[in-house]
Amino acid sequence: MTLAAIPRITLGLVSLSVCLLLSFDLLLKVFPSEADTTREVRLRVTRSLGIQVAALVQAQDVRSVNRTLAAMQSGDPDIKAIVLRRTDGTVAAHAGPVGNAVATATTDKHSTDAITLGILADNGRWGSLEVLFQPVRDGLLFDWALAGSTKMMLLFAVTGSPLFFLYLRRVLEHLDPSAAVPGRVRGAFDALTEGLVIVDVSERILLTNQSFQAMSTEPGSDGLVGKRVSSLRWLKPAQAGDTDAATPWFTTMRTKAPVHGRPFHIVGADGAVTAKVVVNCSPVLNDNGGVRGCLITVDDVTVLERSHQQLLEVLADLASSKEQLEVKNVELENLANKDPLCGCLNRRALFGELQRMFKAASPRGTALSCIMVDIDHFKSINDRFGHAVGDEAIQRCVDVLRSCVRSGDLVGRYGGEEFCVVLAGVTLEQAVQVAETMRQRVAAERRVGAAEGHRIDMTASFGVTSITLLAASEVEFVDQADRAMYIAKQTGRNRVVAFRPAELRQRRLISEDTAP
Repeated sequence: MTLAAIPRITLGLVSLSVCLLLSFDLLLKVFPSEADTTREVRLRVTRSLGIQVAALVQAQDVRSVNRTLAAMQSGDPDIKAIVLRRTDGTVAAHAGPVGNAVATATTDKHSTDAITLGILADNGRWGSLEVLFQPVRDGLLFDWALAGSTKMMLLFAVTGSPLFFLYLRRVLEHLDPSAAVPGRVRGAFDALTEGLVIVDVSERILLTNQSFQAMSTEPGSDGLVGKRVSSLRWLKPAQAGDTDAATPWFTTMRTKAPVHGRPFHIVGADGAVTAKVVVNCSPVLNDNGGVRGCLITVDDVTVLERSHQQLLEVLADLASSKEQLEVKNVELENLANKDPLCGCLNRRALFGELQRMFKAASPRGTALSCIMVDIDHFKSINDRFGHAVGDEAIQRCVDVLRSCVRSGDLVGRYGGEEFCVVLAGVTLEQAVQVAETMRQRVAAERRVGAAEGHRIDMTASFGVTSITLLAASEVEFVDQADRAMYIAKQTGRNRVVAFRPAELRQRRLISEDTAP
């Protein structure tokens, strides 16, 4: 537990004053010692007695001398014995024990415990008066305790401490910067939700508001005035590399420019971060533009940071959900547009894309071709080997068709074992060559039914048409290729037939004549 500022200053001033008084006494002997005072008093008593004894000796009244010495020795407990000696050393009168207690001494020589005083008569020196006093107690500590200076110091400390305390409290009320702030201004400062601090050029705190004091995690937060901001252990820069010289208030006072948005942490006694704050600093200048200090505001952004973090987490979840949604949309689009068995376009999606390509190619005269494909004797494959082998035949056929087209071309399942291929920018002759390649690869496919131990020779018939054959719509466009494919199946299967109206008419007549 530490003392408040005023008691500490009072104790320091009293201690300093006592030390100064002791130093003056040691050097200048301002206060007489107890031994010197005792010696002076005893010397005066002895001289007074010597005057009386000298008068009686002059009158040769020895009886009065004895009575005077006895009265003096019995009346002063500090006097142990009194002896009046003649110059020859004989005792003329005495009071108290004589013996060796009083040693002969040279005239006018004395100590604290024994004083010898010469007695004069008309014819010169008559003798000496020797006074033996009670011995003074020895001991430095005891002598110091009884000294007048010690008593003076104790009296000064006892009476000076409360006087210093009252005076300092009164003076510091006038010197306290916070006391000079009007009540309405302080009330406005305390009404601010952000912490506010005013410091001088040495970063000593001159004024704080209640919001800043409430941020402190240390006891005694109401005694922040006079402390350095950098000494506050609970206010730490968020960046560990920041030094005192790099703190925003020093930067502001050095550059005379405001500093905004510097992150700081409020830490507890265990060093854990309890709050996140943002520090803003503005210089306080005098009339000549010199720096007088700095105004510091501290904004608690803990809730904002937490909300920001939660927002980032929500955005991350939304981004993840968006990606998942996009994946689901792709899956739904595939389900809606792709044939579930072979993965190519279904009929609806095929005609949607074909309509777009047909409308784009017709006014520009761009080449566009269509190939209709039908697996030969597909019903026989299903009947003989089962639907699983039939499904495999469809998948293998689509794989072959895809391997012969480009990324911008269309491959779709028209229905059952029929397929439609649309080639962009390809003429009729080129489409016939592509169809022939497809036919050969289908005929060379030997994997259908191999897993079940079957050997199946799969073939397909192809009908080819081009937009140059003046189809009025995409439906008629496909119908032309379908009619050509029908002729290919009628004329022997496993072949490619191009749509040419006159040739198709001729082949149809021939196929009808040869029909059983």
